[in-house]
Amino acid sequence: MIRFTDGSATCVQALGDDFGALDAWPWVALDQDDRTGSSADGETLRVNLAQRERFARLLFFVYIYEGSADFRRLGASVTVTEPSGPGCRILLDDSPAGSTGCAIALAVPQAGSLTVRREVTWFTNTATAGPHEPIDRAYGFGMEWTVTAKRPLPPAPDGPPRRW
Repeated sequence: MIRFTDGSATCVQALGDDFGALDAWPWVALDQDDRTGSSADGETLRVNLAQRERFARLLFFVYIYEGSADFRRLGASVTVTEPSGPGCRILLDDSPAGSTGCAIALAVPQAGSLTVRREVTWFTNTATAGPHEPIDRAYGFGMEWTVTAKRPLPPAPDGPPRRW
């Protein structure tokens, strides 16, 4: 989720096929949708730091929208890196039961740079929506959300089962 200094906001995410762009608005890009877990590298979200003066704040989050009730058995992790620091790896299998979303880190402007703060705050779906709305409300982005879905994945071919 991105809040810009002009007050506008958007979300770069695979679910809505909103993959963003690094060389144009919103200056944040997601490389792929790896909902099967079959990519060795997973998904990578990049931020164009040359445009950092445009960002009021960025919230990095993950969520499940298909295939698992929560993160506990997925073996998923998130690595947050920044040019000026060593970064950190966050394991997601310690989630509370039923957690389908997690606010990972918050980046805010500070002294001409962006400062990244670890969050690791868990969220669950609401009766009418996924974890996006509660994450948004908790962090005050003020976006409007609509329910959407992707086409279901085709059955796994003969061979190893899909990883979730």
